[in-house]
Amino acid sequence: MARSTERARWHRFLWLWAAEMLSITGTGLTAFALGAWVYARTQSATDFAMLSVAAILPGVLLLPVGGVLADLLPRKRVMVWCNAIAGACAITLGVLLYLDNLALGVLYALLALGAFCRALQWVTFTATMTQMVPASQMGRTSAMIYVGEAGQQLVAPALAALALPWIGHVGVIGMDTSTFLFALLVLAALPIPDAPESSADDSRLRVILSGWRFIRERPGLLFLQVFFALSQFFGGFLPILTLPALMELTRSEQTTGVTMGIAGAGLLVGMGVLVARPVKRRRVYATLLFDLLASIALVTLAVGAARFGAPWVACFGFVFLFFHAMESGVSQDLWQRKVPGELQGRVFAIRRTISWSLVPVCYALAGPIVDDWFTPMMRRGGAWHDALSPHFGDAKLGAILVLMAASGLLRGGVLVPLATRIDALMRIEEQLPDHIDGAEAR
Repeated sequence: MARSTERARWHRFLWLWAAEMLSITGTGLTAFALGAWVYARTQSATDFAMLSVAAILPGVLLLPVGGVLADLLPRKRVMVWCNAIAGACAITLGVLLYLDNLALGVLYALLALGAFCRALQWVTFTATMTQMVPASQMGRTSAMIYVGEAGQQLVAPALAALALPWIGHVGVIGMDTSTFLFALLVLAALPIPDAPESSADDSRLRVILSGWRFIRERPGLLFLQVFFALSQFFGGFLPILTLPALMELTRSEQTTGVTMGIAGAGLLVGMGVLVARPVKRRRVYATLLFDLLASIALVTLAVGAARFGAPWVACFGFVFLFFHAMESGVSQDLWQRKVPGELQGRVFAIRRTISWSLVPVCYALAGPIVDDWFTPMMRRGGAWHDALSPHFGDAKLGAILVLMAASGLLRGGVLVPLATRIDALMRIEEQLPDHIDGAEAR
């Protein structure tokens, strides 16, 4: 009977996982279509970067409240409303684009609303996962949730690029809308457990602060998230600048999309490796090692892109995202084990807020650094042209690649070595107990 119940829970999780991952992949379709539209229209790295700021910042700022909602409200209702509102935003964007009446301000506002819904949806889904998945499968399922990110990076750009000549930007956004409808149907049919009852916290303020308090009282977890925040900052220049770099390099939306799709396969392969062979011990060491290897791939990509073109970007983008998936999956497994189920929504919200807190800063800085500072220095006659252009290319392409190389060097050469010297961070697994059923199944 117990085995039958466990199997039923697992099958329900697989349906929920498939629906959420398809929805995330659909979001990637819209992101590529709108990104290509904005860059082709403005030729501005700043305008393109602000697109991503609008898609991230609201979720980062509002997630602490969202995490409380994930723990206090029925989780099924939260996920249904998140999918419905995000789908309505996508439909509105498609209609305005079809009517040729889409202004950048409206675009940013709709993306911001959809961003908060997707962030709350992610927190609710990952918190629910702990209740639906056996402890022995936690390492695998922690990797599986990154297949959605792989879909965003792999399937979405390639599919959107191939579809654009036939159905246009509006048609690609319509494909995204269909994924939201599928997710809503699955959510309507599935029984989804609510959060376990919380104990002592009674005031709303105490409930909101309890997630932060849990992390603050465990210095190892706090240091881990500060490390991730800085790592995301330095590594964030790759995803935000890849599309502009490839557009400068290839002058083709189709080649850009296919190249990004090939690179995105690294996420899928990395996830597959973790599903097949989950890391069962020394997870913190593995996290830092994968971060270092991803940083080396980022520097290598930047140094050779101008000389070897799109295939080089596809190859080392693949390597970067492979190790990124490994790092993220191992870290997710660690957090699922160390946080009690009744606190996971609010703790994961604070965790994501910390780790993503510097990403909007990265995205906001990327455009001005490239357009206003580095590009003039990389043009013919500029201060850096003679020394760096032979390796990174001229003007805007060279500026983008120099910024990527510098961020990769800082991430791998400074941040990772510093992290290894923090004792509380390196001893998380020994100092903190596990909080999932069957935690001994590692």
